[in-house]
Amino acid sequence: MREKRKAKTLITSSFYISLAPLPLAPRPYSKPYINPITFPFLWLDFPVSRTRALAALALPLLLPVLAVAADKPVVYDLWPGVAPGEKGDVGEEVTKSSKPGGPVNSVTNISKPTLTVYKPSKDKDTGAAIVIAPGGGYNVLAWEHEGTQVGEWLQSIGVTGVLLKYRVPRRTDQPKDAPPIGALQDAQRAISTTRAKAKEWGIDPNRIGMLGFSAGGHLTAWAATNFDKRAYSTVDDLDKASCRPDFAVLIYPGGVVDRTKKEQLSPEIRISKETPPCFFALAYNDPGPLDGSLKMMSALKQAGVSAELHVYSEGGHGFGMRTGDKPHAAWPKRCEEWMRAEKFLTSTNAVGGTNSPVAPGAKLEKLAGGFKFTEGPAPDAEGNVYFTDQPNDRIMKWSLDDKLSTFMEPCGRSNGLCFDKDGTLWACADEKNELWKIDVKTKEKKVVVKDYDGKLLNGPNDVWVRPDGGAYFTDPYYKRPYWKRGPKEQDKEAVYYLSPEGKLTRVDEQYVQPNGIIGTPDGKTLYVADIGGGKTYVYDIQADGSLKNRKEFCAMGSDGMTIDEEGNVYFTLNRAVTVYDKTGKKILQIDVPEGTTNVCFGGKDMKTLFITAGTGFYSIAMRVKGAARQ
Repeated sequence: MREKRKAKTLITSSFYISLAPLPLAPRPYSKPYINPITFPFLWLDFPVSRTRALAALALPLLLPVLAVAADKPVVYDLWPGVAPGEKGDVGEEVTKSSKPGGPVNSVTNISKPTLTVYKPSKDKDTGAAIVIAPGGGYNVLAWEHEGTQVGEWLQSIGVTGVLLKYRVPRRTDQPKDAPPIGALQDAQRAISTTRAKAKEWGIDPNRIGMLGFSAGGHLTAWAATNFDKRAYSTVDDLDKASCRPDFAVLIYPGGVVDRTKKEQLSPEIRISKETPPCFFALAYNDPGPLDGSLKMMSALKQAGVSAELHVYSEGGHGFGMRTGDKPHAAWPKRCEEWMRAEKFLTSTNAVGGTNSPVAPGAKLEKLAGGFKFTEGPAPDAEGNVYFTDQPNDRIMKWSLDDKLSTFMEPCGRSNGLCFDKDGTLWACADEKNELWKIDVKTKEKKVVVKDYDGKLLNGPNDVWVRPDGGAYFTDPYYKRPYWKRGPKEQDKEAVYYLSPEGKLTRVDEQYVQPNGIIGTPDGKTLYVADIGGGKTYVYDIQADGSLKNRKEFCAMGSDGMTIDEEGNVYFTLNRAVTVYDKTGKKILQIDVPEGTTNVCFGGKDMKTLFITAGTGFYSIAMRVKGAARQ
């Protein structure tokens, strides 16, 4: 939890219920609006009562102070022509206002989706952007208190709000027992468009989130867990940009629980380790969203995905941006604090920004593809980079003249690699669960570790060699289809140290599944990622190879890691390289089209970051130099 305030709270292991509001800077709002629909959301069965609606009318309705110098919103068509599958048979678009000439409260019969862009003033602009999805049961859109007011609030905190007018109501030819596919198509297109227009709109393409209320919350969860496959065929170049939101904000999300199997999430909510970080806010007396959010939080925790959940003691359903003397009025401030803590509001996080480790104007480049699964990049003394294509049982070499060649085939199904100061290549040879040393000139290999206490290792995964020649390696258990071995023999998935004299010791076994490992060039500090536990730990290295002062470095695991000259640590997980500074604060995220596995610095000046990811091999120019041999 990151909550630090004077209001009294009741804290549990996964959420807290606020018992006192945090006042926000208010301004009067012209006239209250009560959603005329009684929450007819497809999967949910808890209508907003008339009593609750009358109570809402009695509340003072206030909004945060807005940035006076913010740009006037600009509206863009979402699709260049007719939206996918759209027949235009829902009639004319219908808008409703609480009084003649007043602001639009709700919209329906939408067949031409749009994006309304709310740019903040230049002095406040953080470079972050959020696509906004109002609620309304997939029948109407609650356009004001879950739409335009959200865009204005985001402007006030320096975030570009991109208000999505997605297609409603459900078309008559669409299945009634599944969410309407047109809404997902619009959401995916909105995220891709925002990312593709990042330069034009002054947005960091690596800090684009999505925020939704009620049915819009379901749509946000749907988009955040289904970015691996588009719900429509590519229309134009805008669709080349990723449709994965970098984070998701779900405000009383509906319909995330299966309609018939109440103990499960809906089938379209596909939580994985690649799901972006999530923020939830809802009321305790709003049963459907509460149950669904708790189930989703549990699934996110199991997947190792960062999340934060705020449950307020009261508020019911549909409070949106309405503020007042109720606890739920604090959610915008809590959300802003979460985004700031996660570094989504930090302008220096932008790729190529003033203080970013990435070189100004640099772009991610795919150097090679067609592999089955790349891993273990490591630079030699000159800056050539060696990496593995494990399923194809080969070690590849990317040379300084940008040429790709095969260094060794077969290679014992090598995974992680590392060069020592003498130029010897160390390899985690996974085929027989061994650790090798390879003479680069002769390509002769020597098995330096084949077991521990007479029992076969789980499978050495990643290795780092300290300056005196001692080596640390992780030994998680990943069952391989090519193994010809018996069952698991080691009782722990642990971290090991091999001394320069050849003595093997287990230096830490307090892990769920250790994976990435890296040390500082002075040989005094070691970082080990527990990918199974979703955390990374840092140690002081002792002269005899033992580790002391184990501390949590950050709440993130990693497949592979490296370090730069400023002490920043680079993590590979999901479709991104995430960078933390030496204090454990997230400072940068570099999105990659494929799931990242490992990373290293290389090149003639050691200022190019090389990334192994899925079937590809990528690079990006950096402002800083690498400081490790891995």
